[in-house]
Amino acid sequence: MLPVISDPESLSTPAGADDAATTDAVFDLLSDWRRRAVLRSLDGRKGTDPVPLSDVADHVVLAADGQDTSALAATGDALLGTRKRIHISLRHTHVPKLADAGALEFDPETNTVALCETGEKLAAQLRDEGDKRVDADDDGEPDGDGDFVPEATV
Repeated sequence: MLPVISDPESLSTPAGADDAATTDAVFDLLSDWRRRAVLRSLDGRKGTDPVPLSDVADHVVLAADGQDTSALAATGDALLGTRKRIHISLRHTHVPKLADAGALEFDPETNTVALCETGEKLAAQLRDEGDKRVDADDDGEPDGDGDFVPEATV
């Protein structure tokens, strides 16, 4: 419907548009596995102290390699290039995007991150859902491919 200039109500935002925008923002925020891994990493830590981004990057590298909690040193130098690439992408793309959405506090001077209330809610959803997705092409059963359909919490 095209707005009619003489009718001020036609220029207002349709009902539900804010909810749709919020849902789109959450989907965009969680669309990358690295951002989901960052939230999981911070959610799994005790306390609310800021965490060095290099520690979070190590967790993301291990998540990419299919390992859970084993030490990065156990993988040797084979992942050194991968670790650097992931650290750079986290520092310049993914962490700032999470911080802009209010999910993280990011201090670029100390290169540390801390989970905020919004991030805690998103991480709880990831944890509660087990990171499973219902595939529309499937029979409605979770396919466990690591994708996630979140509720709008941002």
